[in-house]
Amino acid sequence: MLALAPSAQSAELELDALLARLARPAPATTPFVEVRWSALLKTPLVSSGTLEYRGPDALARHVVAPYREDTEIAAGEARVVREGQRPQRFSLARAPELHGLLTGFSALLGGDREALEREFEVAVELEREGWTLLLTPRAERARKRIGRIAVEGSGNEPRCFAVDGAGGNASLMLLGAAAEAPLPEPIERAALERRCAAGE
Repeated sequence: MLALAPSAQSAELELDALLARLARPAPATTPFVEVRWSALLKTPLVSSGTLEYRGPDALARHVVAPYREDTEIAAGEARVVREGQRPQRFSLARAPELHGLLTGFSALLGGDREALEREFEVAVELEREGWTLLLTPRAERARKRIGRIAVEGSGNEPRCFAVDGAGGNASLMLLGAAAEAPLPEPIERAALERRCAAGE
């Protein structure tokens, strides 16, 4: 156990340093392009818009294409308003994916290590050109829906937010500058992951 102590301490210092670089005051807005794969769909679903960090435990997602939808996440609830439909409100306990997005994104931009480690087992991988933050849900129910969340970036900017779900479902969200480049054709996860890793 004594042999493991320096390694564990080093990992904690790496996480603290990374969160310190990522922290920024609210509100903060960043563009996104999200690609979702599902066993029910022949082709991936692509949506785009902006993410708005409103402070601890508060996030808004505004989708502008291919439809218009506003999702406000706060106080353990989500409120969804899609163009042409009645507003919906539900507990985040019913939507582990949204809960993971809220907790992960808010904790990163808020520099809140305690909130991050309360919900996830956290591992940091540092590379010469960037970093990867691996988040595994602690709650068994969440793990059944979300296998793992991987956040990749460089410097003080997250580039990609990838979620591995159950039954072959998965999503990859490109953030900031990574969201501004055209998507590859055809859309393949391996190509998007290379973009995340390379920072291109």
